[in-house]
Amino acid sequence: MNDANETFGTALLPLLQASPLACIVTDRSQEIQSWNAGAEALLGWKADEVLHKPLSRVLPDDKRENRLEILGDTSGSAHADLSFQKKNGGILKVEIWSSVFPADTPVPSGHLLLLQDVTEKKFLEKALLEASEREQRRIGQELHDHLCQHLLGAAFGAKALAGALDREHSRHAPQLHDLARLINEAVLQVRDISRGLHPVELDEAGLMSALQELAVRASQMTFCVFHCDRRVLVKNTGAALNAYRIAQTAVTAALQQTGAKKIEIVLSQSGDSICLRISDDGKKEGELTANPGDVAAKTLQYRAEAMRGSLSLDFDPENGTCVTCLFPL
Repeated sequence: MNDANETFGTALLPLLQASPLACIVTDRSQEIQSWNAGAEALLGWKADEVLHKPLSRVLPDDKRENRLEILGDTSGSAHADLSFQKKNGGILKVEIWSSVFPADTPVPSGHLLLLQDVTEKKFLEKALLEASEREQRRIGQELHDHLCQHLLGAAFGAKALAGALDREHSRHAPQLHDLARLINEAVLQVRDISRGLHPVELDEAGLMSALQELAVRASQMTFCVFHCDRRVLVKNTGAALNAYRIAQTAVTAALQQTGAKKIEIVLSQSGDSICLRISDDGKKEGELTANPGDVAAKTLQYRAEAMRGSLSLDFDPENGTCVTCLFPL
């Protein structure tokens, strides 16, 4: 087995050197032992500048992200999306895979790091999400400012005509009263839709208000409650909007896919961390948990990452679906 491991390592290192990915090999003390052309092109450091130097020289530690703790994990493999500063000072977003070399290879107890530049990918994901958000808000504003006003005008006209027919004791008056009532109900439905597309302004307390409104709208179709034991103030409006959209997607999935009879939205804070949990008692599994690679689930994951948070999607046939998002203040 030792001969096999050594042969494996001897064959692997030349392959890593030729790889277009940035490949870095470190020893047990996290000193750089191998640095390929891909790493030089990505980070700007030449091999003779970094070989036998600490990894922290080119990938500085960040206590908030604990990046070197992630990369130096000796338990096995790890994966992370992190930001680093290149040699020229530019900020680079990279996707990193870290794996421990087997014992008795040319780098015993060392690490292999593979880095891929995802700066443009992350930019395009953010641009797409922002464009989608702007379009939703535009449609919501159009529905509220134009269609609602048009329907209200029709309702007033029908009501006025119904009043005139009342005075003439016409048998058609009740039908017009019913028509006016139906148009007014349509106005309320359109306003609900527009609020979902264009939620209340998310100031520090706006997330609580938006989630309460979401629960009220959902209650028109099934039992839905919002719990927030104490005020949770979110200063970052972008994080508040992403949290709201996560809750909105989870509630919509519960209403349309899981057969839920009860939905709970819970917002809480512990220290500098905020927890948003949406749970339902539906016995059927929805798309969010059945297809984690689906666009809806991927979008929720991206929204959580945009808040520097984490997301879990869980389904239990006995208890239903639970969507949990943890993110910092």
